Amino acid sequence: MIKIITQKIKQFFESIKKNYEKNTFRPKYKVIEILEEEDQHYVMIQMINKNITFNAKPEEILANDLLVDQFSPRDVRALTYLGYIGINSPTYKILAKKLSQNEKITFVLSKKGDKKAITKTADEIIQETDMILKMHPHDAKTVGYTLASEAIQDEKKQKEMLLKDKKDE
Repeated sequence: MIKIITQKIKQFFESIKKNYEKNTFRPKYKVIEILEEEDQHYVMIQMINKNITFNAKPEEILANDLLVDQFSPRDVRALTYLGYIGINSPTYKILAKKLSQNEKITFVLSKKGDKKAITKTADEIIQETDMILKMHPHDAKTVGYTLASEAIQDEKKQKEMLLKDKKDE
């Protein structure tokens, strides 16, 4: 009688164990490395229990619901954060400033995803509100400060010319 009871208890615990294993989530992919190239994030993904790896952008993975379901919650959190950084990073970045022939400062800008540099003055940048809004706040402040400095210089020149014209009269 005791043998039968112990056997039934064993079967009961084995069925609970099988049910637990059957209903437990097991991710199929894991993030093994985060890579960054030219202000763009990539992740190296590995298939669990296999030596297969591939690189992908976090935004591409997050756009595919079936693929997201195959990652652990921690990996999804990391991918979401990297995707957020990628989407909200500035589109335009100041690479250099130079003084042009007409004594105006010219900015050399890079656009995210574009290899060709853009050259514009502060006036031209301010005219394109989309461009100034998609810059890092520090770069936008630099453009604004440059524009104000140039306006002050122009005002001084005009003042000197008016004073000179008044003296000549």
